[in-house]
Amino acid sequence: MIDIYTLFYHLKSCPEYFFKCPPLNRGAVPHTEVLLKDMYRKVHGDFSVQDAALPTLVNLWQYDENHLIAMQVGCWFFHHPFFAGKPDWVLGIDDFLNDELQSLSPYVQAREWVEEEDRVEEFIRLALRRCKVIPAGESALEAADRLEALDTLKRQDVLRGSQASYDRIREIRRKMAEQKAREAANVYGRE
Repeated sequence: MIDIYTLFYHLKSCPEYFFKCPPLNRGAVPHTEVLLKDMYRKVHGDFSVQDAALPTLVNLWQYDENHLIAMQVGCWFFHHPFFAGKPDWVLGIDDFLNDELQSLSPYVQAREWVEEEDRVEEFIRLALRRCKVIPAGESALEAADRLEALDTLKRQDVLRGSQASYDRIREIRRKMAEQKAREAANVYGRE
């Protein structure tokens, strides 16, 4: 187990280098791929591991720049010594970088993962959950509750729901105003 604040400090100290995303050129090895393979080898605990033993990186061409930069920030995060030498976590980390970050990229800019307190904590908690790690000093229930309180996707659902409610109220008010205007016009038309 690790203290969440140790990882918090580590993630917030992400160097500017990880926010650079050179254009993807067909035939060239993408910058993100190099960072990912290096990070997977560190997590694996063996830098001589062949590429075939690492998660497949065939989808990088399909990701938008924001997602690629978020993945690079993830590479920085998983380079923390806590993750070194834990090969059982590689697949969970891969799922986090590909699936979790892909679903969050439309709502969270990559820089927000290191600049906004709630997003930093959400990033850490999502990553730890994929590794099946509970932060030190928390129970599984406390960790789940805290993550739920930070959940960007749930927040987006609530915002969509409240926007739909607001739109319905606005439409009802518009119809009531039209009805009132028609009734007023009818009164003047009868006189």
